[in-house]
Amino acid sequence: MAAPALLPASEPPIIEPGSFRDPAGGVVLQGGRVFRYFSGTAGTEFLRLLDAPWFGELIRAGGVVESWPLARAQAPALYALAPEITAVVEHPRIPFVSYAYEWPFQMLRAAALHQLEVTSRALANGHMVKDATPYNVQFTGTRPVFLDAGSFERHTAGEGWRAYAQFCRMFLNPLYLQAYGGIAFQPWLRSSLEGIDTDTVRGLLPLRAKLRWAVFMDVVLQSVLNRRFAKNERALRSLANRTIPDDVVRGMLARMTRTVERTRRGRGSSAWVDYEQTKAHYSAEADAYKEAYVRRTMERDRPGTVLDLGCNTGQFSLIAAGLADHVVAVDSDEASVDALFLRARASHPNILPLVMDLTNPSPDQGWAQAERRGFAQRAEADLALCLALIHHVAISGNVPFGRFVDWLASVARTAIVEFVPKSDPMVERLLFTRKDVYAGYTQKHFEAALAGRFTIVERSALPAGGRVLYTVGRL
Repeated sequence: MAAPALLPASEPPIIEPGSFRDPAGGVVLQGGRVFRYFSGTAGTEFLRLLDAPWFGELIRAGGVVESWPLARAQAPALYALAPEITAVVEHPRIPFVSYAYEWPFQMLRAAALHQLEVTSRALANGHMVKDATPYNVQFTGTRPVFLDAGSFERHTAGEGWRAYAQFCRMFLNPLYLQAYGGIAFQPWLRSSLEGIDTDTVRGLLPLRAKLRWAVFMDVVLQSVLNRRFAKNERALRSLANRTIPDDVVRGMLARMTRTVERTRRGRGSSAWVDYEQTKAHYSAEADAYKEAYVRRTMERDRPGTVLDLGCNTGQFSLIAAGLADHVVAVDSDEASVDALFLRARASHPNILPLVMDLTNPSPDQGWAQAERRGFAQRAEADLALCLALIHHVAISGNVPFGRFVDWLASVARTAIVEFVPKSDPMVERLLFTRKDVYAGYTQKHFEAALAGRFTIVERSALPAGGRVLYTVGRL
């Protein structure tokens, strides 16, 4: 596929803030499109790689991002970004960029297997993937794709797999932490963009986990060796210069693949996983009415991108996926989001499920607080679904209606919002353990807050119970 014509020069290229670490190239954004440049010999090497049959097969299978080369005459502004640029390619834009600290267990596991598959394919064809980080993998819905075209390099026999330790920190240790320690990895990855070191995981895992052969090899033994070599510079230098046969590397990649395949999430279920089947506060009539309302609104408006905020296990995400191009489904309950990933992968692969507390969404972070963008910086949806959400935000999170509506207007043009009154059993349950200081939690105040940022297009009461659905459009 040939790249489309370049945008007018009036739209200047902007270097992506998170792509500065590789001295051989970087990512550039221009008018909603994504380009990558290569410097020096890296440009020639990548263009040669694009012609390799095995690499073309990976691209056609969707395993590696497509790349469309641009001649200097086609992209003068991009080639002019630096004097040493020797190649520029265009990539398709990922519908929604997400990060490993927002993924449920099964998504990180799928990304790890994809990283290992791409690395193994590269090694089998005389190349190596020099990095092993989930930030080089993105999901288009539930499908992982390897993005970092600049990460491929010619392999030198005997050099080994230098990214092994990084793979452990970024993929394996987080999976072990949750599978065998019952500890959610998302807060750890969010607080440490370089992953979780083996000493930390070794200290957190119980003894029975450390006695597993894979955990002993990748965590306990690696931790012991790291401590030993840290005190012995001569041994560390000898290790760095040691020749490692390619057969050993292939065996290591095969072992890691088997290990990840056998690793299962260890956290038990949650009260919210069964919510869709056990929500006794809803009558069957009210639930059917709500589904019909959402379906009818979406059939009328046909949004391209939908945010399902507070998605649980995806009842409405699945409806939206049949009527929209992309659905980003968000919930703070990791077990529910994990279940949705497996559910969507089988039937609705245009759903991207993410783990996130909406009262504390992912912030801008990394170098200069610009390397990894916050959730609101990435989210710009045609429609947001906020169903059975507002009472959790306003009462559990103590977020006033006005602040919630302001934030909602920053991430979506239109929304379907469900108001849940104080008389509802779910709100009563929230108030069991806290003093009711929420005098402003009324339908009147909620509508006033909506009117400050949105036009109320439609208002419809659910059968019985007092819940009300609103369709709103941003002013």
